[in-house]
Amino acid sequence: MGRVSAIHFYVTDLDRAIDFYTRLLGYGPQAAYDEGENAHSAFFVLEERTYLVLTWDPDRGREVGGSTRLELAADDLQGELAGLQARGLEGRITQTRFGNEVLDVADPDGHLIRFGPAWTLHAIEGAV
Repeated sequence: MGRVSAIHFYVTDLDRAIDFYTRLLGYGPQAAYDEGENAHSAFFVLEERTYLVLTWDPDRGREVGGSTRLELAADDLQGELAGLQARGLEGRITQTRFGNEVLDVADPDGHLIRFGPAWTLHAIEGAV
């Protein structure tokens, strides 16, 4: 099995989702499928070969919104929160049931974006 190549979210309003993720990540999409009036997908590069794909599909966006979570590694949660607020986004720092501090942000369709410590084998073993 290879590495993760893409995380795919269905969204109800592509323009709104592009705006949100541009402010969340601090940069815009690198490509769009059928650019212009007919743009149905936008692609953000998260790491060298991992993509966040936003696809416009109002029915599926409502159906799955909030059922998935994108986790981004971050060491300085207060700094991340301040950066998000400077870009007009809100989030809250909370603790997981394992005692880790995390920063949670919801996108316009209810998908959860969680900033926190990078996953390690130790963290996964502790969750079992």
